[in-house]
Amino acid sequence: MIILSLKETRYLAFIFLSIMFLACSESTKPSFAFYHWKSKAAISDMELQALEQTQSNKLYLRYFDVDKVKESSKNDSGIYPISVLRTVSDEIKKFEIIPVIFIVNKVLKEHPDINQLSKQIGDLIEEMHLQHFNTKPREVQIDCDWTGSTKTSYFELLALLKKRFNLSVTIRLHQLKYQNKTGIPPVEKGVLMVYNVGDLDNFEQNSILESKIVSQYVNEQTNYPMQLDIALPLFSQMVLKNNDGELKLLTGTDRAILTENKTHFKQKSNNVFQVKKDTLYRGFYLYENFEIKLEEIKMEEVVKSYKIIKASRLDVKNVLFYHLDEKTLEQIDLNYLLEKL
Repeated sequence: MIILSLKETRYLAFIFLSIMFLACSESTKPSFAFYHWKSKAAISDMELQALEQTQSNKLYLRYFDVDKVKESSKNDSGIYPISVLRTVSDEIKKFEIIPVIFIVNKVLKEHPDINQLSKQIGDLIEEMHLQHFNTKPREVQIDCDWTGSTKTSYFELLALLKKRFNLSVTIRLHQLKYQNKTGIPPVEKGVLMVYNVGDLDNFEQNSILESKIVSQYVNEQTNYPMQLDIALPLFSQMVLKNNDGELKLLTGTDRAILTENKTHFKQKSNNVFQVKKDTLYRGFYLYENFEIKLEEIKMEEVVKSYKIIKASRLDVKNVLFYHLDEKTLEQIDLNYLLEKL
């Protein structure tokens, strides 16, 4: 029998505790996955590198949106799938695919037959998954910004789809905070959407993400009776406001173009520009006095928002990034995110 001295015992105990601490630290790191939100599903070399860097083996693939595209008639509700996924590359097929279906909230107000809607959605999901992947999906995610007035129809739709698929749903911050009003979806798993949290029309605010806005919805006591993943933004965008106050979104940002072209653009603040002279920009005619807001995502704000949620009582598990796109990846520091999350 080996007898250790007190000093040796303390040293071994220190080593053991250090190993345990490191193991626990590793186990608390989330796993990562990406949304893919294009009608043609393919992966560039840079996007593949991001998947490898994050050790992602899942892709949340947008299959189609459900929207009302024309006035209803006796035999036609006017509700159809739009932005349908058309092609899938072989590289995509190497990943576990979770179909994502976005349902516009007004559909739930106007569709007369939820049973029929459920069947149409479910049939199209199965048809598309069989066509692209030659199998049935293991999980389907339903994305809908439902409200208190549509929760009955929406939850009925989810209950019907749940008979055919393992379902997860998206949860907005307002649905989290006002859960007594908006209700809890009848599923076991959700994704908390931590982007598009602000007001597009507020030109002093980044509507994509500001941690101070997140803190208005989530605090240390916040709870929700469902396991949640967290969806975090990687994208930036521009908001165009015309002289009638109408808004239009453009993906990405062109700060250099706006700051250097002083003939056509005047900088009003760090992120807001005014059109000085009529011009053609990205295929759009911009007239004098139109305004442009740059909404550039900041990695520090993403991390702060994540930590606010982790400090709550929410049962949070993994991280989903929105979304997998080469131009987006060029503008962010993915290494920083992976280190800090």
